Amino acid sequence: MVNFICFLLWNLALLFAVRVGCWLVVCARPDLTLNGTRIFVGLMAIALAFDTAVTFLVFASAGGSWQAHNPSETYPDRAFAYALAALMALLLARHARRQDARRAHRGPAGAQAIETSPYSESTLPM
Repeated sequence: MVNFICFLLWNLALLFAVRVGCWLVVCARPDLTLNGTRIFVGLMAIALAFDTAVTFLVFASAGGSWQAHNPSETYPDRAFAYALAALMALLLARHARRQDARRAHRGPAGAQAIETSPYSESTLPM
């Protein structure tokens, strides 16, 4: 369990670094459109593929002192940490998109709105 938490924390730190890096690049070059979540999910997929290859192709046939450390025992923790971090990134991005859509729908702060339907409680910003 400790390994899983450590792997998850490192992956979330990587998510933070990727998001901040993408934000800095977009601030410096507004003409670029980078999606930090997609980049992070891609990095997690590549990391999982390399981790799988190293665990089952390299260490599985390694002799000597590597036989005392069975890498396939900790592999499920690492794989789950990769998948959970990617899922959390996707859910956070979805939440942020919904928040932005709600803010855009309301209009700027202090703007007037006309009630269009008392039944649906919808408004039209002016």
